[in-house]
Amino acid sequence: MTCSRQGFTLPEVCVALTVFLVGTTALLGGWNFFNREVAGERKRLEEFYDVLGAMESLVAARPNCADSLTGLHSLESSEVSVRLTRVPGNPHLAWAVVASEHYSLKRLVRCR
Repeated sequence: MTCSRQGFTLPEVCVALTVFLVGTTALLGGWNFFNREVAGERKRLEEFYDVLGAMESLVAARPNCADSLTGLHSLESSEVSVRLTRVPGNPHLAWAVVASEHYSLKRLVRCR
């Protein structure tokens, strides 16, 4: 005569549920970390595009470089500072530095 069990015992079910819940919690924690990293990377990329766009606007529309100037451009997602410093001896060239919190671009631009 064989003795067969009809299902699982209570300790086996509790251990299985505990292992399942711990595994699920670990996966959700990893998923949250991944989503935070992706959101931060998107924010930094938008900030870079803001800085790049401000620099390109200086190249496309020549700024007035009568004096050295410092300005602050407020774009939709971040603050971008623009600093122009004239090149000594040449009234038609200036160093443009466009910076934000994480990025800074420097380029020689032509003035009006």
